[in-house]
Amino acid sequence: MKNYLMLAAILFISLVSCYKTDPAPDNTDSHKPPFEIWMGLKTGATGNWANLDWKIVLPSKDYFNQLPSERFLNFSRDQTGGTWGTFTMNGNAGTFTNQYETIQVKKVSETKLEKVGYTNHLYKCSPVDGVKLSGKYNTILNWSTIANYPYGPNDPQPMIEFTATGTFNDMGIFVTNFSMPYQDPQRAPGSGTYEIKDFTLTLNYSGGRKVTKAFTGVFDEKVTATSELVFIGGNPFYNH
Repeated sequence: MKNYLMLAAILFISLVSCYKTDPAPDNTDSHKPPFEIWMGLKTGATGNWANLDWKIVLPSKDYFNQLPSERFLNFSRDQTGGTWGTFTMNGNAGTFTNQYETIQVKKVSETKLEKVGYTNHLYKCSPVDGVKLSGKYNTILNWSTIANYPYGPNDPQPMIEFTATGTFNDMGIFVTNFSMPYQDPQRAPGSGTYEIKDFTLTLNYSGGRKVTKAFTGVFDEKVTATSELVFIGGNPFYNH
């Protein structure tokens, strides 16, 4: 009897020990955006970031042919401002179809589709959840090296600075008239904290203003703290 009780005690202690040391599942990277963003250049638009082809694909395989510039949070089939269609894949062959277009594609990789009959491709944008940026992003290409850059270091200008600690300084990326940068309080320069989730950049200004904009990297390239090019609201911003 004593041997039985001793054996039972040993087994119980062993089970408790295993339970305590067994690590809990790590779910920190388990979140996936509730849609896919496919990005490419339109036909004849080589190197022209102003002429992009966007396809937002839901799990239902419905797709939207525009990039909602304001945000992607709570994006759904109710989205307006573009055209909805259907994306189908059969093996490595697929089709984007809506009332205005039928685009045949061929799967090159998990993140790249070839447009059949064209040199252009579509790329699946890499997730950006939790990314922290570090640098000054400007709408003007090579802004830091061009001789005729029209703004002084402290002037309102189309630039936003991000830090890896989660803060930002918006020097005027939403301003439309730099001779009167504070004319519209909703577009005025300011600073605060930011976060990135579900391809949405949220700017929380210290004065209480909140602005959300669509946010992606370039094609299927992973966004890092010092990425040289990102897209905010569908517009290119250059870090130099």
